[in-house]
Amino acid sequence: MIKYTKAAFLVLLATVFLQPTIVMAESLAVNSLCPIQIIENPQAGKVVIWQHNYDGMFDLAMAPETPSGLVPIIRLSFGGSKEPVCHFTALAVHKAGNWGWYVAWGSKAQQSLMVVRVDGEAWVSSLPKKLISQTADAIVFSEKNGLLTLEYHLLSESSFLKHTIISSDEGRNWDRVDLDQ
Repeated sequence: MIKYTKAAFLVLLATVFLQPTIVMAESLAVNSLCPIQIIENPQAGKVVIWQHNYDGMFDLAMAPETPSGLVPIIRLSFGGSKEPVCHFTALAVHKAGNWGWYVAWGSKAQQSLMVVRVDGEAWVSSLPKKLISQTADAIVFSEKNGLLTLEYHLLSESSFLKHTIISSDEGRNWDRVDLDQ
């Protein structure tokens, strides 16, 4: 007879009945090749983002903490890579008012800067939007006077120039700002 730890049993049980799921706890049952990001928000609770292995394809995933500890996994990226390395080293997450989250990342596999909007109620995301066709680093969101700003650095640049793009419609559309510093 095979013996399972309580956490392993919960993961197995959840996988069968609530596919796909993970167990949230201090000993998070996630095996990621990239650093696991845990974001805490007083209104929304904990949210976890990591590089997930979807049947041999490495893509970005997000999951909210729930009172039961079982959470749905939201796939943020698609068409990542089968190469077992960290593809999402640069990541930014920003709470979007009372409706959800903005998530942006630099993808080494797709040589791009991508962004999605994640609904915090239904826990679904928009399709990823490619903002630029180069890998970005040092990605930071900010919000002021109804404008959502995303600042980043391009890995292809030898100097550390800061680039800025803005959205005036809650991240649905983005415009580049020519104020690189």
